[in-house]
Amino acid sequence: MAHRSVGDLKNEFAFSWSRHQDFYACPRRFYWKCYGSWHGWEDDAPLQTQLAYRLKHLQSVAMLVGDTFHAELSEVLRRRPERPCGVPAEQLRETMERRFFKRLRESRDKDWQRYGNVKDYAIMFEDYYGDGLNEHDERRAVDKLRQCVEGFARSGFGKRVFAVAKSKLRLIDPKGFDAKRAVLDGLLVYASPDLIAADDNGDLHIVDWKTGPPHKTSLAQLSIYGLVISEKNQAPLDRMTAHLVYVHAGVHEPYKDLAAGVDEARRNISTFVKDVQDRLTDIEANLAGDIDAFPMTTDLWKCRSCNFRELCGRTGDPALAPDEEATAS
Repeated sequence: MAHRSVGDLKNEFAFSWSRHQDFYACPRRFYWKCYGSWHGWEDDAPLQTQLAYRLKHLQSVAMLVGDTFHAELSEVLRRRPERPCGVPAEQLRETMERRFFKRLRESRDKDWQRYGNVKDYAIMFEDYYGDGLNEHDERRAVDKLRQCVEGFARSGFGKRVFAVAKSKLRLIDPKGFDAKRAVLDGLLVYASPDLIAADDNGDLHIVDWKTGPPHKTSLAQLSIYGLVISEKNQAPLDRMTAHLVYVHAGVHEPYKDLAAGVDEARRNISTFVKDVQDRLTDIEANLAGDIDAFPMTTDLWKCRSCNFRELCGRTGDPALAPDEEATAS
């Protein structure tokens, strides 16, 4: 594994919606993802830590479709002309397919193993825990990616983000950690919307592109987005609207009253902080020295699609690749 200098990198205690979901779905999964994999990129890290770091980076083909769509769309939006223009659907389709096939090849050829770099080379869940994708599954995935591009180009928001002046696009899929986080009531909170755009009145629109099927969304999650954006931009919640745009299904769900979910959001954050910190061996240093304080789920069905099933010794049942989109940390 290639050596990486960590410098002053610290494993800071933080809240994000994905961490919240992981912890309450399976505390052991949360442990491996947030604590057991820490420093796993270093050559001299314990083998178990290196394995946890590797498994943390597995993604299913459904996740790869979502990641490919988001990454390429973000790049095109960053490079789009300052003046309004049409949706470059053909360009999006070509670059997304090129990226998708490149990542599949990386995983099949085990480039992560050859070059000792599990962060920058794809590791497909289907390759690692199974026989890989067959031609039918690969063709379905590519068809879905194309349909997502077509759905985006047809959608009102898809057209709008190219039809307005680029200056209206205030934040596009932030890459740096600083752009994704804010301190709320003394706690570090991560939230990373795909796009923040301003309208002619100066109101902000928080956009999340979704490549999966529509599903029930927690208003608290969207309110957390609003709280972080409000803190970083000094913008009131009542001048924000969140939009979930399901590009494959052709569904757009707007949420205008983010303030209505703030109380629940703060309750979720407070409960998470207490429940996790009660299990830490050193709260100030954010150390989880007792793995048994983070027990495995008793729902073995969840283990079939968990990246960390190898570490937990729960590989008896056939693996089932996760079908949800990738989430932020």
